[in-house]
This record gives sequence, C-alpha cells and structure tokens, in this order.
Amino acid sequence: MLAIIIVLSLICLLVTSLFLLVIIDLRRINHDLNYINHHETNAGVTSNTNLPLIRGLTAGINWNLNTMRKLQIEQIEQEKKIHQMLMDLTHDIKTPLTVATGYVQLLDREPKADAKPSLTRIANNLRSVNYYLHYLMDFNLIQEKTRTLNRKPIDVSTLLKTELFDYYDQLTANGLQVKPEVADGLTLVTDETLLRRIIQNLIGNWLKYAKNQACLSLTRQDANHIVMTFANKTAEPVRHVERLADRFYTTDTARTTQSVGLGLSIVQSLTTTLSGKMVIDAHDHTFTVKLIFRESTK
Repeated sequence: MLAIIIVLSLICLLVTSLFLLVIIDLRRINHDLNYINHHETNAGVTSNTNLPLIRGLTAGINWNLNTMRKLQIEQIEQEKKIHQMLMDLTHDIKTPLTVATGYVQLLDREPKADAKPSLTRIANNLRSVNYYLHYLMDFNLIQEKTRTLNRKPIDVSTLLKTELFDYYDQLTANGLQVKPEVADGLTLVTDETLLRRIIQNLIGNWLKYAKNQACLSLTRQDANHIVMTFANKTAEPVRHVERLADRFYTTDTARTTQSVGLGLSIVQSLTTTLSGKMVIDAHDHTFTVKLIFRESTK
C-alpha cells in the first residue's frame, strides 16, 4: 500500500512539474508576443522546455510571424511601385498635354499658317494622353474588387472586328499587317466594358512591341469554350515570359516606349474577373496571348 502511495505521489509530482513548466512557457510566449506586438523587431517567441506541444506551438507562432513580416514587406514594396507608377504617369500625361497646348496656342496666334503639321502633332500628343488615361482607368478597374459585373449576351465576333477596325489607322501607321481570322456568330454572356478593355490592351500591346506582322483569331475550342488569340512578330526574342503578367514588370527598363508594366497584368486580371484564362507563349520572334472563355446562356 505504501509503495502505491509513493508511486502515485511521484506521478502527481511529475504531472505538477510538467504543468508548471507548461504554464511558465506559456507565460514566456505571451510575454514575447506582447513585446513583438509593441516593438519593431524580427525576434520570435522562445521557450525553456523541449516539450513537443510547446515546440509545436512556438514553431507555429514563429512561422505566422515570419509570414506576416514577408507580407508586410511585399505590401510596402507594392505601395512604392504604385507611388512610382503614379508619378511616372503624371509626368507622362503632363508632357504631351503641354506640347499639345503649345501647338493650340501657336495656331491661335497664327491662324493663317499651315495647320496640318501642328494638328498632326496635337493629335499624336493627345493620343499619348489618352493612352495613359486608359491605363489609369484600367488600374482602377482591377483595384475595385467589389465591382458588379454587367453580364449580358455579347457578339464577340462583331466586337472584335469593330475594335480592330477602329485601330486600323494606327496599326497601318506602325507598319503592321494584321491577319484576322474571326469566326462569325460567337457570343458570350459577359461584361462588355471589361471585354472591350481586354481587346484594346492587347491591340495596344501590338502598337508598342509588334514588328511587321500580327495575327488575330477567334475560334470555338469545343462546345463550351471559345478562344481569342493575339500573336505578333517581335524585333527581339521575348525573355522572362513567366514574369510578363506580373504587375509593374516591364522589359523596357529604360522606358523608351510607352510602358508602365501594367498591360498584360491588366489583361490577366480582367480575364480572370470574367472567369476566363490567359496563356502566354513566346517562341523565337513570335509572341502569343491566348484567352479562353467559357460560353454560357445564363
């Protein structure tokens, strides 16, 4: 009987000791968390024991802390990029607008002068202003996560042909020969505004990067899907294809062209919003963007 009492006492003592160790470690962890929450530090929580339960708890807390810090760093970097983009766009909008205003004032002072060259320069500069304003509007579109889609049946074949016709003069001026292969009568129940901006961005991508030739096709992939494909020749092989849809990424680091690194990011975001899929491919001197949308009668 005495032996049993001794064994039970030892067990109680052991359990009490373990319980006290757990309490001490929990207090230590709580103290560490309070310190971390009120100070800028990269420290993690620590423990005094090697109990599996406590080790698992501290490891989990430290993993969450490290993940949160990485997200904070990414957010800060993203905010810096947004700030820089807005500064660049402000400058890029101001410059052609100032030039266009100057030519208007010149024509006002000399109304009898040959106006055609000045009007051409004004049109070119206002086109640049329009280009950057569209980027700002598109950026706002992808920032508004709660935007309600206005879904209705859209004749995609007609919409695509109309947009291509509207850009005909600009494409021709850039020396681009476009080969369209658009199947008739293909429709989607979708948001026309977003789909139109997707098409305009991809044609705008031609105007910046395509050389000599571009191809556009709209086909039915199967009974439930249609595929829109934009392809073009490039002066140089396209590198880092996997990063082209990253927001703010641009291969034109010197900003020698109108590029803020949003074009394909906007296309991907808007395509995803419309429940579609974007696939990018580059081979030799050919660059291709394929958009896949699911047809619906709802």
